[in-house]
This record gives sequence, structure tokens and C-alpha cells, in this order.
Amino acid sequence: MAVLEHFGRREDGAAEWLIRPDGSVIQSVHYNPGDGWPRVELRGGTVRNVSVEMPNNRPPGEMIFTHTHQGLASGTTWSRGAAWALYGFSRAYAATHDPEMLVTAEKIADYIIGELPEDGVPWFDFDDEGVHYRNRDSSAAAIIAGGLLSLSRQIADTKKAEGYRQQSQRIAQSLMDRYLSPAGSSDQSPPGILRHGCGTRPADGMLIYGQYYLLETLPALEEDEKKSSGRSGGVALPAEYAATSCRATNDGRDRRLAAQVQQ
Repeated sequence: MAVLEHFGRREDGAAEWLIRPDGSVIQSVHYNPGDGWPRVELRGGTVRNVSVEMPNNRPPGEMIFTHTHQGLASGTTWSRGAAWALYGFSRAYAATHDPEMLVTAEKIADYIIGELPEDGVPWFDFDDEGVHYRNRDSSAAAIIAGGLLSLSRQIADTKKAEGYRQQSQRIAQSLMDRYLSPAGSSDQSPPGILRHGCGTRPADGMLIYGQYYLLETLPALEEDEKKSSGRSGGVALPAEYAATSCRATNDGRDRRLAAQVQQ
């Protein structure tokens, strides 16, 4: 219980510092650690880390400044950062049942849904929209799909829950139709690779966490369809993903059986 209480306090601070009133997300916060050190090192989004002289008189633990270092600019919303926030606050509510976590997750979800392009796969930064860098981020989309599905299972408003679930399904289907290999007759890559992940601008390739969260979300969507047969539409699990899901399930079952035998 003490661990959950500590976790809840950390998440409350994150919501206060990193989530803007409109639900958009700041990537990083820098605060005074209490040692009087006036230099801040910025990491990520650049070839080399950047050190900035930042003298401050803030009390220990108080915020000095915030910025987004993997997005377009310091005050923008990096799409994968927003995806992590949605997924994280949704799961935080599941663990703590703190209503503030749920309110924050819904605020982020509504912002993201309002900013998604037609195919449901965001540009690497919600404030860029492909103007400066022509990069989508399929990994952000996969994490968003998982976060929306998680949120749909936790809110009391059934109409809103169904809306989140449908958005999750729409994004997952778009990833399979447009971003999953093979992407055409000339594509010689192995099947099931999630293309067009954007690690740092203007990178474009496969990101393993995109693969992971898509694989996590697709069977969960399929499970929801089975539980509610009256729902229209659905996501068909690709053969290569279905095989992986079955192997994971079987591996887990085999480990449990082995543990029972050893006992």
C-alpha cells in the first residue's frame, strides 16, 4: 500500500507539471534537486547531449523549466510522449483507482483523438503535421491504441468507453493495412514488421516498442470482440501476430506447468 501511495504522489506531480490544460503533453521537467548545481544537461533529440547554465533560486524539489526535446520544439507535443502519457495514466488509474489519474488519462485521450490525421497514425509531433519533417510515428500509434483500449475498459460512461474502443480499433486496423509488412508485392522484408517508426527526427524505421504494443493490443481487441458479439466490425489478427501470441501463451503455460512439477 505504501508503494502505491508513493506511486500516486509521483503521478500527481507528473500530471501537474507535464499535462497542459488542453491535454497536450510536455516531455520533460527539470527541477532543483537541492544540490545547488547550476548546470542542466539536456538529453535526447540531438546527436550530443547539451549542457545549459541554469542558475536558479528555486527551493529544492521545485520546477525550474519544462521542455520537449524529442519533438519539433521545446513547447510542442511529441506524439510518442503523449502516447506514453495516455498509456501510463490509464494504467496508473487501474493500479491506484485515483480518480485524478482517470481524469488526466481522459484529457490526454481527447486531445490526441482531436489531433490525429485521417489514418489515425500521428506525425512525430502533433504541432508539426508533416510540414517540417515528413515523419509519421507508427510506434506512437500502437501505444495510443493500447492506451485507448485500456481506458475504454475503466471508465463508467459506456458511450465514451465505446468511442475510445472504436478509436483504438481504427488505429490498429490502419497500422495493419498501411504500415505492416509486406507493404506491396515488391516488399521482400519478413511479414509482420511495423514500418515507419520515428525514434528521433527525421528517422524512419522499425521500433521494437511499436511492435510490442501492437502485439499487446491486437489480441486484447480480439478478446473484446468475443465478449461483445453484438459489436459491429473488428480487428482480424494477422497470421504472423496470431502465431506469436499463441507462442507467448503456450510458453507461459509451459513455465507454469514446469513450476508445478518442480514443487
